[in-house]
Amino acid sequence: MTSQGILRQLPAVVPGEREPFRAVFEEMFPRLRSFFRASGFQAADAEDLSQTALWIVYKSRGQYRGDGSFDAWVYTIARNVARDEWRRRGRRTEEDPVDEATPDESPSAEAQAADRQDLSRTVHALGKLPARMRACLLLHVQQGLSYGEIARRLSLATPTVKVQIWNARRRLRGLLEE
Repeated sequence: MTSQGILRQLPAVVPGEREPFRAVFEEMFPRLRSFFRASGFQAADAEDLSQTALWIVYKSRGQYRGDGSFDAWVYTIARNVARDEWRRRGRRTEEDPVDEATPDESPSAEAQAADRQDLSRTVHALGKLPARMRACLLLHVQQGLSYGEIARRLSLATPTVKVQIWNARRRLRGLLEE
């Protein structure tokens, strides 16, 4: 049985009985971990965020109507978790402690600050893209999925995926040049 089929059965499960969700977790956790790693999070953070996203999927399982792709629904939740985490980190009043034992070949503090600023700008610009456009681009760039695979996952036509990715790149370029 697919994770989508299992998820449809979950609302009928007795509260506290999480065993049927195991298949969904086992299928989606590695994919979400890769998604968060590709979004710029460290390995430990990616695992934590993957668990958070799957917890939200579990708690929200009654809201999934089965109209669209289950994967698209899960990745929408994951994108929201990533966006919220980047926002939370951006509001921090104190910087992360600097490791004084960094090797000499590491980038300078200025380069690291510029990289963080670039990453922040990119994440912010990605957040301005329409959801479907952003999903197509991230699945293609982060997970290396082909246009056909993305089309199947998101229940779209392959030419639509190509156009969405082309438009996403064009808009992202424009947003980053501002």
